[in-house]
Amino acid sequence: MEKAEKQRIVFTFDKKNLERMERIKERTHLATYAEVVRDALAIDNSLLEQREYGFTEVVVRNPNTREEKVMVMPNA
Repeated sequence: MEKAEKQRIVFTFDKKNLERMERIKERTHLATYAEVVRDALAIDNSLLEQREYGFTEVVVRNPNTREEKVMVMPNA
């Protein structure tokens, strides 16, 4: 298996967004900010792919309560 090429990039966050990133890191039990960004990119890519197929809403369901919520995709 070929090793993926990596490139180091630098982001600058203001205090508010850095605190958001830290909260996400803690809530998701991810080890690094890089993992948080990779995770967010994967979610965003999945939503973008669905939007390209014409979908504009995401339904989430709590399996314990069967409660459902509909989330409208941004820029839909």
